[in-house]
Amino acid sequence: MTNMLSLRTKLISLVTIILLAGFFATNILNYQVSKGALRTTVLDNELPLSSNNVYSEIQADLLRPIFISSLMANDTFVHDWSRDGEQDPLRMVRYLKQIRDQYKTFTSYFISAQTLRYYHFEGVSRQLDEANPEDSWFFDASRASEPYVVNVDYNYQQGRAITIFINYRVLDSDGTFLGITGVGLQLDSVARLVKEYQTNFRRNVYFVDEKGLIKVHANPAYVGMTNIHDLAGLGPITDQVLGEDRGSYTYNTADDTILLTTRYIPELKWYLFIELPESQALKDMQQGFLRNLAIAPVVIVLTILLIGYSINIFQRRLEEMAITDKLTGLNNREFFDVSLNQSIKRFHRDRQIFTLLMIDIDHFKPINDKKGHLAGDAVIRRAAEIVADRARESDIVCRWGGEEFMILAANCNLQDAHRLSEAIHEAVRGETFFADDPDHKVTVSQGITEVRADDDEETLLARVDKAMYKAKDAGRNRTEAL
Repeated sequence: MTNMLSLRTKLISLVTIILLAGFFATNILNYQVSKGALRTTVLDNELPLSSNNVYSEIQADLLRPIFISSLMANDTFVHDWSRDGEQDPLRMVRYLKQIRDQYKTFTSYFISAQTLRYYHFEGVSRQLDEANPEDSWFFDASRASEPYVVNVDYNYQQGRAITIFINYRVLDSDGTFLGITGVGLQLDSVARLVKEYQTNFRRNVYFVDEKGLIKVHANPAYVGMTNIHDLAGLGPITDQVLGEDRGSYTYNTADDTILLTTRYIPELKWYLFIELPESQALKDMQQGFLRNLAIAPVVIVLTILLIGYSINIFQRRLEEMAITDKLTGLNNREFFDVSLNQSIKRFHRDRQIFTLLMIDIDHFKPINDKKGHLAGDAVIRRAAEIVADRARESDIVCRWGGEEFMILAANCNLQDAHRLSEAIHEAVRGETFFADDPDHKVTVSQGITEVRADDDEETLLARVDKAMYKAKDAGRNRTEAL
């Protein structure tokens, strides 16, 4: 570890020296750069970099509501309530209100595929109609191949406020479409972000839809009222701009030449426009040498941070290798121990329940003895795939040791754990593990237990282990709970 830190220090020091020498040499030469070269630099580097930064922030802003919508779409309550005939609609309303209050979203909703009812955190608002154009978004989203669709529309349930909706498709375990669930991000918050972007990046930032209508702008007078086809200078190149996913352009106004870079944002179906008047760029160049001397430390620090970040990425990859079981690709026992410890602490703090499932392949030693260790390894790998496929995305699956596996199922009680274990039993029993001996069936024994108030790691693991051996003693190929 010490040698690695020393090597990293030497590398960063060398890069710092190179950056310092290169920066000063380059800026002395660039002091005489022509107007044309400056234009190229801005169009090919500075504005696209600003575009990337803004786009990254937009993705970050959308990531949280997408995550919340995903949680709702995969919530067993939503699945069970939908399959049970949507009894007691107030339960769904309370659930949506809880989501909105807990995550501070602008809105939260669920639309049933079976009844077409629109459940809103304020109540059951209405029933959708495929013939109504205002409801077309739901039917479009229901036929989408992606797990979610981002839609910008009026929020008819909350004063027709323009809202960015995250519509997440709800599918049950067999892939049946149950409906759409999601949350909304108020467009006013995006407008505030634009002002922040302009302050941070010192560029004119705004958003345009696919028809050229300005949707978000720091100046409210432009929003929804101005089409870039009608703007002087920009109008003649609008068709070209809207015909490409990204590009750099120049156009002339009465007062200045504008340098423009654009980027299509598929999540919003909008174009991001970032502009810089050339006069401002020239003014910056005139003060360039002194300004760049001041910027040099910032650039170097950012570069060094990027290098450090890259090194950390490789370090994390090494850490991933350290927590991954080589044979199965599952998490190993060390990772599971850490996850279990965190889950127990979370339970004692927030009462967030979880269940452990211990899975052991029955009669595994005879497989090794009769068919060889390679065949035994193949059985372990295939069993690991089956267990991982049946587990939920939020579950933590690991190879516990030998032919044993463990699942940490968050927000899962014993009843849900029984359903998961039965799915694993059925899948293992139905699998052909040996092509040359299809009649040789493999089974597993499972023990399950739910966390209790007085549990620590030792008591919890001892109990699930005891439950698994109880299943073994009771004849194998079964699940026992303690």
